[in-house]
Amino acid sequence: MFCNNCGTELETNSKFCPRCGAPVRSGQQEETPQPAAQQEDPQQPSGTQQTGTQQAGMSLNGEPSGKNRKKIIIPIVAAAAVVIVGVGAFAMTRSNFFRSRFSSPEEYYRSVEQEYINKCVESLSRDEDASANNTVTMSVAIEDAGLAMLGITGYSADTAVDGLNDLEIRLQTGEDGNIYGADAGLYTADGENLVSANAVIDPDSREMYVQIPELSEAYLMFDSEAYDSLGLEAMDVLSANAPDGADMAAVISTYTDIILDYMVNVERENTVISAGGIEQDAVLLNVTVSGRELTDMISEILENMENDETLEKWVSYWCDYMSLMGNYQYGGYYTGSYGNTYSYETFVDGVRQMKEYLEQNTPLASAELGMEVWVNSRGEITGRSVTVSQGGVTLPLFSYRIAENNGEYGYELVLGDTADEYGEYIRIEGNGTQRADLADGVFTVETAGQAVAQIEMTDYNVRSAEDGYINGTFRLSTDVDPTLAGLGLEITIGSYEGAVSESFSVLSNDVPIATLNVEITDDSDYTPSLPADSQVYNIRDGADMAEYESTMDIQGLMDRLRSNEFLDMVLSGASYYY
Repeated sequence: MFCNNCGTELETNSKFCPRCGAPVRSGQQEETPQPAAQQEDPQQPSGTQQTGTQQAGMSLNGEPSGKNRKKIIIPIVAAAAVVIVGVGAFAMTRSNFFRSRFSSPEEYYRSVEQEYINKCVESLSRDEDASANNTVTMSVAIEDAGLAMLGITGYSADTAVDGLNDLEIRLQTGEDGNIYGADAGLYTADGENLVSANAVIDPDSREMYVQIPELSEAYLMFDSEAYDSLGLEAMDVLSANAPDGADMAAVISTYTDIILDYMVNVERENTVISAGGIEQDAVLLNVTVSGRELTDMISEILENMENDETLEKWVSYWCDYMSLMGNYQYGGYYTGSYGNTYSYETFVDGVRQMKEYLEQNTPLASAELGMEVWVNSRGEITGRSVTVSQGGVTLPLFSYRIAENNGEYGYELVLGDTADEYGEYIRIEGNGTQRADLADGVFTVETAGQAVAQIEMTDYNVRSAEDGYINGTFRLSTDVDPTLAGLGLEITIGSYEGAVSESFSVLSNDVPIATLNVEITDDSDYTPSLPADSQVYNIRDGADMAEYESTMDIQGLMDRLRSNEFLDMVLSGASYYY
């Protein structure tokens, strides 16, 4: 017999078509379906007598006559288009249905987990080509409510606050070959430059030059010794030796592949996931890894880490950086009880020691890793919980759940064990609505059995978040401390490729008191350059510094700063205004 939907030959007693998945109905036809239009019989004599078909608007060869062709073809094409679109939509929405029910639990778990991992790796690779030429702009605004709260309502104070609101800090960064630097300035809203500083770093000579043009046209030089004492060599390590995002993506893929190979004990069931009072149908995958499997998995990971050239790039990078920072913290290049030296060789030695320990001992013999994974109808992981058990004691590590139903969603995130007698856990739980790509919601932050804060989210763009760009407004408030009652912090973020804008507002009873605005773009045209034919003074040379002081125009700089009412208040002393 054959499938009524696609015509595929079926085996006796088949319940579903193996090709299209359509259910087999009783009385399914036993022979191949006949074509809708019969072909002309070569034995039939031709003649001119009209048949019933010709009278109905059909020619002798079975095609529609001219006047009726459009009436027949247009509906057929329209119907075919509807069928094609419908079948495509059916395939997209039902492919996960068939995978989740007709593949083994282990195969299904690996497929959804791999898709999840691929998305994470893709997001890591997205920032690989981040620009070094950035512009950062910052400004502060004190609102009327802030003036009232501070109790400064005098004319002079109002003028000073207006001066603060008129200020703007701009920072530009850039690079030119091996030279990189930054230019920072304090400006008024109309673009007047009050004071600026230009810093240029030359990693090859290990020197830095700083100029404050409004104070002196000369440059201050930080030689190699001063350069090292400032920790700039660590910055060189970060900028010159950092592996790219593709390397990190390769490392993640390598070790997640190993981990997935040990996820062989999987049970599947249809269930309901619940979060924030919202419920949604889901497939629950229960994954367990025994102590023996955990030991083998860790051993294989350690074996791979010992010879992983891509991992070596990242480990060497961080070891060099940590060594440099540790030496700066303790005042010099030495090791011992205060300083530490990190290297890839010490990392490999640690890996080998761990391998030997696992070979000689069985610390995980009675342990078990448990994981619950919830999957929605689109094949997306919508919840996960991870626990570790040993000696009859189960320790929850973390869990999160997201449930969606008719435009509403619930969310829950738990870090730690909510049954901990000391209350050392954090739970964030709440719900909201989603319309198109925008989501709103209210969430409670809880610890030690007590709600400590509330987060209100509005206009959060779910689609852009999937691409790594955060857009939305978040309002944080708390009533735990009576002195903070009525106060809140509102954060608004807008981001897209090449730009991020953020505002941080302190609120009193939902009214803004003060706001900090920050904007970051990658369109800076600043190009650093080393001083040429300019006076340069070594900051570590006393005679040089004395001569540099003679070039300084301190009064001119003070006059420029005092032209702004707020800076004038700061330089004169706040008591002058009371």
